[in-house]
Amino acid sequence: MRQAWLVAASSVLMVPSAFAADAPIMTVRIAPGAMDEAIGRGELRIEETIPAFAWPAGALLFRSPGVDLEVADAQGPVPGVLRDGGFAPGRAIAGGLNVRYRLVVENAPESGGTTPIWPRIDGRAFSATGMTMLALPEAKTPYRVRLTWDLTAMGPGAAAVSSFGDGDVEVAALPISKLGRTIFMAGILSREPSEAIAGKFSAAWSGEPGFDPRPAMQWTGALHAWMVRFFDTPGDPAYRVFLRANGGRNPGGGVAFPNSFFATYGPGVTGESMKGILGHEMVHTFTAHDLGKWYDEGNAVYYQVQLPWRAGTVSTEVYLRDINLTAARYYTNAEIDAPEDRIIPNFFKDTWLNTLGYDRGALYFAILNGKIRRASGGKRSVDDLIREMVRRDRGGETLTEAAWLQLVRREIGEDGVALHRRMMAGGVIVPASGDYGPCFRRIPAKIRRYELGFTPRTLPDRRAEVTGLVAGSEAEKAGLRNGDVLTMPVITTEGVKRDPLRTLTASVSREGKTFDVTWLPRTGTVFDAWQWERAPGVPDSACRPPAPGRP
Repeated sequence: MRQAWLVAASSVLMVPSAFAADAPIMTVRIAPGAMDEAIGRGELRIEETIPAFAWPAGALLFRSPGVDLEVADAQGPVPGVLRDGGFAPGRAIAGGLNVRYRLVVENAPESGGTTPIWPRIDGRAFSATGMTMLALPEAKTPYRVRLTWDLTAMGPGAAAVSSFGDGDVEVAALPISKLGRTIFMAGILSREPSEAIAGKFSAAWSGEPGFDPRPAMQWTGALHAWMVRFFDTPGDPAYRVFLRANGGRNPGGGVAFPNSFFATYGPGVTGESMKGILGHEMVHTFTAHDLGKWYDEGNAVYYQVQLPWRAGTVSTEVYLRDINLTAARYYTNAEIDAPEDRIIPNFFKDTWLNTLGYDRGALYFAILNGKIRRASGGKRSVDDLIREMVRRDRGGETLTEAAWLQLVRREIGEDGVALHRRMMAGGVIVPASGDYGPCFRRIPAKIRRYELGFTPRTLPDRRAEVTGLVAGSEAEKAGLRNGDVLTMPVITTEGVKRDPLRTLTASVSREGKTFDVTWLPRTGTVFDAWQWERAPGVPDSACRPPAPGRP
């Protein structure tokens, strides 16, 4: 017997799209059960209906995140096999597709980690991303999407929000795969503003962050409105921030999706500490494109604090510190001379290559900015090139490295092309003294490279054992020993790598005793580097470039 779905009444949000308005409608119905963080386990019942859908027998249809899977088409139930983590139909599917399943939500170890993509319960709410929650066929045909919620089992006061909007929404046509890059949250939620306004920035969070996120979310909303003017994209959908606890490691991180950001809170995270990553991730909303880490992450690092500074929401000292942290990590990177084509294949294998594209790309954009400003007598900047790339992307053009080089050549000739090729080949790059503007000048510096001092071995209970302790390292000097068990596992966080003065503290268990150890995770070797300082005699009023909409 077909299960009845009770759907709460809600407004419908229409999201603009380049696809036809008469595309068929795919429906996604989500019925969460009761959620309670104390229990740490709940479930969702999900049904997806896709009209005008066909699929060959035996071909993997989708990854299957749930249990009690039922698949049917116009002819009735579709038999199949579960293989490779997904479902393959035993016969051809024709006339449409209906999928029903149950998804278990639990606060297992994988619900944490450095990236919040797994289903998780915080307080009396759950959150997840489409890629770990929905069974999504690899179909290329665009569909309009009608998302509906049944919140009955979640109790009074429950609400639902996704990257597409509040409650039930209808989204203009998009590829089904885009649903994987969507954030979902439902239950007893906190909001900023307390009532979302259609088309305006909003934030939602579950559980108890340990601080009041509202001031930081108000700051983020104002900055996003400033960025819309800066990148000249007034037609963009509303931006949303989702916050939840990080059940694993590296709280304060997150993951960016179209027009939304999934952030995590936890020990040491405050509203102020979140501002840097929020600035970085919102830049991605405008400039992200698959041109390589040098472009996608490089311009995000270049702008992450610069734009808040230009908007007047952070001080010159805060911006200067960000410039220097980026430079410090770049000039002490053990893979500083690695070519760009080594980064992607080794991104999750080498932590130094993880950060190289971010930092080298950021310094590259600073150099370009200085060259373009000098060549144009201050009338042009790298902003103009980035905005042109954003305009082309919004217009549906395919962005390529060749297109970028054409823009660079037009501004500063072959010198700019040579700079780009040197950067891509792994050449060390050094911005000129004034490339960050008249407020800052370059100075030589000596900086020690990041070194944890040992190799952590992860234990089944998610603690870590100290192995391979480096003789003479700061970790050894602080008192760590091989065999020590860290009850608060230390990881090579990128934030610690960026800051040459940042110490690490671990709770250590040894021979039945527990104590804290603090050390500076740096080598004894000092490396030549460059930093920037405030140029004397230049007032703040002369530092910031013009605001959006002005020459």
